[in-house]
Amino acid sequence: MHCIILAGGFATRLWPLSENKAKPLLHLKDRPIISHIVEKLPAGLDLIVSTNAAFAQDFKMWSRNYPQRKIRIFVEDSKANESKKGAIGALALAIQEEKIDDDLLLIAGDNYCGFSLADFLKAFRNRPLLAAYDIQDKKAARKFGVVVAENGVVKEFQEKPQEPKSTLVSTGCYVFPRRILPDILEYAKGHKDNLGGIFEYLLQKHETIDVFTFHEPWYDIGSFEGYLRANRELLGGQVIGENTAPRGRNRFLGGVYLGDKARVEDSQIEHSVILKNCVIKNCVIRNCVIDENSNLEGIDLNRQMIRAGSVIKKT
Repeated sequence: MHCIILAGGFATRLWPLSENKAKPLLHLKDRPIISHIVEKLPAGLDLIVSTNAAFAQDFKMWSRNYPQRKIRIFVEDSKANESKKGAIGALALAIQEEKIDDDLLLIAGDNYCGFSLADFLKAFRNRPLLAAYDIQDKKAARKFGVVVAENGVVKEFQEKPQEPKSTLVSTGCYVFPRRILPDILEYAKGHKDNLGGIFEYLLQKHETIDVFTFHEPWYDIGSFEGYLRANRELLGGQVIGENTAPRGRNRFLGGVYLGDKARVEDSQIEHSVILKNCVIKNCVIRNCVIDENSNLEGIDLNRQMIRAGSVIKKT
């Protein structure tokens, strides 16, 4: 079996954090989002990370953290949001260029799924399989692909419906049997970026699609609010520091991550992520993500994303 992790988007809704960094490489709890995925993958899968030319080198550097795994970085030629191929286009290109002729595990690289991927793969019965999370709220389900299922089989797939028929939402984790790959290539000819639409297409071809329903945590990192929530809940009130240098009188409230060599002095940090080499002095930081090498002094921030290398000091 092959595994493709889609990591080629430009994530404009998370700028400035994602302005020069791929969303799957954003920090979630104590490591990049994509690392949470890779560390759940069973050994032996042939793993491909599909990304764009702008972020290719970053993923190659990240992959060095996993010398025990064979990770290929597949690069599409887009360098900006305007020229990207979209999820379906990138998937089809990877299948063709990498000459994949095998069952395929496909994962969106900007999702966190708390379930066991080994258990998910055990549920595969040579039919398309998708992982669905019960969001328990039809209003909240409007933002996602909605799965209408009966006895573990998809009866209907609704893409971001105004009137959802179910609270089961698709989570960007799928298995396609080898025989379905030509259908994906055919669908991709007329569709650029509607990944969920492949299931509507398969249903029209009378394919049986199985559903793996889970209740473990799931986060779609599609917005700053979603990113904050995921960090807050996964940190679970812990203060995690990597070779940090707290000084003076500090107060940490809720979940806080302090990156390598971050220096915090006489500050209050609440439900926030402070990345490596930051200096935070005499500040109050609530519900924020402060990117690498930033220097903040004497300021009060709430619900902000601060780009890497920022210097903000109260005058």
